[in-house]
Amino acid sequence: MFNGANTQRLIVSIEAETISKVDKLIDRREPKRHPARGNRSEFVRLAIERELTRWRNDD
Repeated sequence: MFNGANTQRLIVSIEAETISKVDKLIDRREPKRHPARGNRSEFVRLAIERELTRWRNDD
């Protein structure tokens, strides 16, 4: 799943309203399909990677 990379579990708590918004986004049908379609943990992983990239570029 992660090409043999070491993994750790991350548990987060966020507002129910935010979860609803994420669910609506990742459950969209065609033509716009989110890369994390149907997978909350993948959505969070992508968001973390995006933030890390954004902040690395600001150094």
